[in-house]
Amino acid sequence: MAERLRTLRRRLDEAGADADVDTWELDLYSYDESLIVAADLLDVEVPKGARDEMSGEQRTVLEGRLAAAGLDVRGAD
Repeated sequence: MAERLRTLRRRLDEAGADADVDTWELDLYSYDESLIVAADLLDVEVPKGARDEMSGEQRTVLEGRLAAAGLDVRGAD
């Protein structure tokens, strides 16, 4: 799960103005769903409403909570 999250995060970060919008949106959806699965596995609280549609702020909060639980999606283990 950690490697999947890091790969998706890297692809989202590297997508430039020329990125295919459909691919980027699919990656973002996959990333958000993977964040929720990881949170559930690690017993990390998911921000209210984020299970329906995650905002950028909720995503940042959840990434921080996962990092505090030992899963830094922007770094290495």
